[in-house]
Amino acid sequence: MNRRTLAALALATSVSALTALPLAAQDINFRVNVPGNQDGIAYRSAEHFSDVLADKTDGALGIKLFHSSALGDQESSIEAMQSGILDMATIETPITAVAPELGATALPYIFSSREHVKAAMDGDAGKMIEDMLSAKGLRVVGFLEGGFRQITNNVRPISTPEDLDGVKIRTPGSALRIAIFNHFGANASPLPFSELYSALQTGVFDGQENPVIWAKSTKFYEVQKYLSLTNHLYTVTYLLMAEDKFQALTTAQQEAVLEAGEAAELRSVELGIKADSEIVDFLANEGMEVNEADVAAFTAVSGQIWEDWAADQGPEAQKLIDLIRDADK
Repeated sequence: MNRRTLAALALATSVSALTALPLAAQDINFRVNVPGNQDGIAYRSAEHFSDVLADKTDGALGIKLFHSSALGDQESSIEAMQSGILDMATIETPITAVAPELGATALPYIFSSREHVKAAMDGDAGKMIEDMLSAKGLRVVGFLEGGFRQITNNVRPISTPEDLDGVKIRTPGSALRIAIFNHFGANASPLPFSELYSALQTGVFDGQENPVIWAKSTKFYEVQKYLSLTNHLYTVTYLLMAEDKFQALTTAQQEAVLEAGEAAELRSVELGIKADSEIVDFLANEGMEVNEADVAAFTAVSGQIWEDWAADQGPEAQKLIDLIRDADK
């Protein structure tokens, strides 16, 4: 991959140590902040990153993982990396706070398959994203799989956009995600993920949209009746490292981080594929009613979302859209 310009992780406590000795002369444990829990794809992929990194450096480089946003939310993690306080983190939707144009990766149905995702991120689209983030002080170590997102709710099965009419859907704090679901006909609004189970249980929201792994790990099946496989968008999880931390590594260490990042990417895809098959079966066995949505119907009404969003963002956003689409050939 282009980026194989890596990353590694540490909080303020490691900063003085890193500047006190040459990096090659000491063992380093970087700290990485992950928003999801230990069952999530990001956390388990970061664990694999740690194993590979330690193996390739004979234990000289390692990481200490913090789950469930123990070191702060994703927005805080971005700021901490840019200011040199935090070494690494996994970032999803909030990446648009750094570069709004990256919302292109979260447009509905812009990715047709995992093969399309890989082709785009290994190609010119990935290179453009890496350059944009590097200019903001963030090094892309890997594009991890966050998974294809599906809809759960308590009103009805969702087969077409019309079925979302009036359904109260929780989204992340993303203006684009809210616009997508309102365009589909839902009544969408954001809520912190930590509050979502209770909101679904009490009826504050009728439903939510996430990769199915979260419906299992957070037990949404206890408070949601319907699972509709819409595949409405693919979540890119950015495994990031502070650029200054990356530059402080030796060439050999940088190469090791790069290779570990590639291994983490591959593991994340394996976990995503496994989740798509096994977890859907698990949720059905737990009593959720599962249906395949009419993807063509959703895709047909998504074009206007792309046009409106790109018009608001400018030419760089349209360029990224075009590069992603061109990779699906």
